[in-house]
Amino acid sequence: MKEESSNFRERVLNLFKSSKGALTQKHFEKEFSDVSLTTILPILNALQKEGMLDVLVNADRTLSWQLRDQMSAEKLKSLSDLEERLVYNSIRNAGEDAASVKLISSETKLPQNRIPRILKSLISKKMIKELPMAVGHKQKVYLLMELEPSEKLAANTLFAGESGVDAEFISILRTACLKYLQDKAISSSHIADPLERRLASYVSCEEIHRFITNTKICTVSFDSQHHS
Repeated sequence: MKEESSNFRERVLNLFKSSKGALTQKHFEKEFSDVSLTTILPILNALQKEGMLDVLVNADRTLSWQLRDQMSAEKLKSLSDLEERLVYNSIRNAGEDAASVKLISSETKLPQNRIPRILKSLISKKMIKELPMAVGHKQKVYLLMELEPSEKLAANTLFAGESGVDAEFISILRTACLKYLQDKAISSSHIADPLERRLASYVSCEEIHRFITNTKICTVSFDSQHHS
């Protein structure tokens, strides 16, 4: 009986490792149709007590379970202030999509006017980072220090600075790309045939993307769609 329980425990852990994000009761019922929920729940409870899982409460008041990241779990333990723990955990649960003050307030039940002070403390401890949103987005969002923003979020933060568009970054990017285009034109200038020379001087969007990525001018993950 113990061997069967141990084998099923491994099946549960493997499901978490192969899945992205949290798992709900429906996930377990689908993946483990041969096992009753009364067998699954004790395994989940045991993994939670061992510090391997986080239990999340969904908007519809159902539960979901998520494999705990050990690095962020250790950081959470290092926080002695209860409110800081609540805010950090809320941001951790948001993952690469980041969390706004409004979302943090909703999840932690803390007043919105109290949260900025807590965020400032967590930023000073290098546990989270602030991402200013691009023009048209009033609120800032917060992400664990070790995470990179999702593709959707990166599209809104790529050119954002403290007061909206980051003019300095755009200037650096523009200068570097212009230099790349000029070098391309110079390298093709020796071609005798006018048509071949013109074609050789052209630069595709994909080439610009590779150039920016390889030179590490921008450390935020993005694709060629952001160039248009």
